[in-house]
Amino acid sequence: MIERAEELLERYVSNHQVDGVAYTRHSHGLYWTDDDNALYTGLMLGAMAYRWAADPSDDKLDAIRMSLRGTDLLLRATGDPGVLVRRAMHRDQIKEFGGAAYLDQKPCELIGDYWVQLKTTRDQVTGVMFGLACCIALVRGADPMIDEVVDRQVMTLYTALKRRQWSLRDHNYETHGTSAHKLDAGLRLLIRVMAKAVGAEGEVETESWFDWQWITTAHYNVSFQAAYSHGLNAINAHALWLLRPWNPQYRQTKRWMSRIESVVRDEFNPFWQMLLDFRLSPEGDIRLMEAGEDTYSRFFRWNRYRKELTMRQDTEGPGIDYMIVAYMAAYWDGRN
Repeated sequence: MIERAEELLERYVSNHQVDGVAYTRHSHGLYWTDDDNALYTGLMLGAMAYRWAADPSDDKLDAIRMSLRGTDLLLRATGDPGVLVRRAMHRDQIKEFGGAAYLDQKPCELIGDYWVQLKTTRDQVTGVMFGLACCIALVRGADPMIDEVVDRQVMTLYTALKRRQWSLRDHNYETHGTSAHKLDAGLRLLIRVMAKAVGAEGEVETESWFDWQWITTAHYNVSFQAAYSHGLNAINAHALWLLRPWNPQYRQTKRWMSRIESVVRDEFNPFWQMLLDFRLSPEGDIRLMEAGEDTYSRFFRWNRYRKELTMRQDTEGPGIDYMIVAYMAAYWDGRN
């Protein structure tokens, strides 16, 4: 697994990473996007944190630094620190992204030297917080500069969200009509736990919300989006588990993870298995091998029906789905 993951990482850096941000690659050579670049940039950061933790070496810190460059850009591109954008592309690279076709994807705005896509939702902040949580839990102490960058990003994100009453409003305080701009209780808990871990907040609220927390987020209500929501909740729950020294609801978090796992168990999704159970089943291992052999348009196989749900076959994914599972497996296998 690791050998294949390293091959995909080399391809990812060459063909799918721009200023640290994750992109797909269009069949005619242009960069492309599924609009969730912040989500996958955060997940790539988490993958690189697990890669270092599984087998620490100084050279592996460079990949973490590059992904942190991406999350930093996404958090500062509007000029209002902590306001997260979906993606950001330097104005000089517009032709590499398809020119007018890129700019037609609204709401898009030129701020300084970067075209940014607004209308950020819970998906995006979930991925970024996951990556930063992995750095706090797994990489802390390896490099003071990385620690400083992670702490600053957590603090700016926390400050911006708290100032906006836990809403992902942009620099103009707009949400552009999305119903997913408001952080749910699980995400609010995660960012507060992360803020506590970096010294930005003291005590974290202790009232239990797990009794009523939905497994799926309210704005997703069809088959693929329901599966997508299971993945987002699993990501959030795993980050809360990693940060258990600062999480006063650690036991409730474990129950939440078990609850999600009971719903998605029959999907044999390798990413979900690693997030929730810290191991791969034989069926999950088969699906992981399939992911490593195939180039496909979307970033993740959220469930077993990917081929039915993926309509775009003209783009190549950056392989984050395989890499993150492989590096997580390497880490947890060494501890089981």
